[in-house]
Amino acid sequence: MPAATASKKPNRLQELPQEPCRPSQGPLKSTWHQPENRSTWRWYHKLLHALGVDPVPPNYTAVKRSKTEPIPVFNQLHLHLWIISRLAVPLGIQYAYTQLMGRNMHPVGAYFLYSFFIKAFGINLIHSMRRLASTVGYLQAEHARDGVPDHSVLKVMLSLMSVSTFRPMVAAFITYDRNEPVSISPWIIVQIPAYALAVDFWFYWYHRIMHESDTLWKYHKTHHKTKRPTSILSLYADLEQEWFDVLGIPLLAYYTLKPVLPMNFYEWVICWTYIMFTELFGHSGIRAYGSPPAFTWTPLALLDSDLVIEDHDNHHSKGWKTSGNYGKGTRVWDRLFGTVIKREETLPELIDHSIKLSLPQY
Repeated sequence: MPAATASKKPNRLQELPQEPCRPSQGPLKSTWHQPENRSTWRWYHKLLHALGVDPVPPNYTAVKRSKTEPIPVFNQLHLHLWIISRLAVPLGIQYAYTQLMGRNMHPVGAYFLYSFFIKAFGINLIHSMRRLASTVGYLQAEHARDGVPDHSVLKVMLSLMSVSTFRPMVAAFITYDRNEPVSISPWIIVQIPAYALAVDFWFYWYHRIMHESDTLWKYHKTHHKTKRPTSILSLYADLEQEWFDVLGIPLLAYYTLKPVLPMNFYEWVICWTYIMFTELFGHSGIRAYGSPPAFTWTPLALLDSDLVIEDHDNHHSKGWKTSGNYGKGTRVWDRLFGTVIKREETLPELIDHSIKLSLPQY
């Protein structure tokens, strides 16, 4: 890059006034949260509102940035600290229990502990990303982001609950050993990216086949009704897809790695917490540059195979049955098999590494 161009770059984003944001009113019309509609709320409307996970709540504001403005960069170390500081809570509680009681938790107790953790982690992450987006802005700012649709509030709520209910249940059933102490191998720094890459491999092919098969497309097209997704819509899908996303892909990845890189219960919890971060992060629509933290210390960016938020955003907005960017956490398989969609906003000449972003704590 010429020095003259680089010298014009600021080290902070231009401060812009925040503008009122309204959810899109297309196929996923969202008006249920408006005050005049509260008399029609059922328990799931009230719960979604109480948890504060509506992606575009009433009175929400965010800046709108042009496509020529600099793109800030996520501080990868801060993303790891954000995740690890939260993982430390359930792991610390269980370790303290073993020291105090002289034995490990019953599998049912461990299940409830980590099920609660995943729910709290997801809620916290949705809050933090929405707060960050209000100051950083969204991709494709000329379009409204999709909210929780009026006709599917219960569906969205149950989808999110299924992740935090069934993933820890299956993990406890398959890998939990009450006689094993709370322990994490030094190999965790390899297990995290290896597991994420295995997830990405299986997800790529399952996802691509869902698009290219007339028979299977009917199970995936609901998810594609969102053209500008938000984090809470990451599992907005038909039941068949939900089950494969929640359990099928994680299990395939686990058994793929097991012969060469086995994981105990605690290591698998850490790995799929990173996957959950990737799922919500990738649907956030935040106008920023940064790959999922599972791949921080890999050469994917040098190989032009990293996946950033815009990549999955483009998968939704620029594709329907025919699409591209099928990967969940990388573009490795998209690059190998020729299904990459060209970026339009996250361009090298706009990415400004002097503008660092950190996720708010809450």
